Amino acid sequence: MKTYRDINGKPIIRSCFNCKFFSSIEGMDKMGYCQFKRLYFAYTLKKTVFPIVKSFYLCENHRLVNESELEGKAEVVDLRDVIKNKGDFEI
Repeated sequence: MKTYRDINGKPIIRSCFNCKFFSSIEGMDKMGYCQFKRLYFAYTLKKTVFPIVKSFYLCENHRLVNESELEGKAEVVDLRDVIKNKGDFEI
């Protein structure tokens, strides 16, 4: 999955919190609705339900709020290349 570098040269980590489809739930910290994909409501069989996600989740449908602006200006990097594994940290 591609992402972009910010003005400090650091990669922008894609998480639900900075996605344009994320809508936070008032009164619940770090939780919200993903408005990209609707789910069926069991009693009416109509697509009226949004899944609840945590702000640090990541999905393949993620779109940054200002992604169209970043496409023209920022350097593109692969998200897999910038995320460190558990064993890569020094203590």
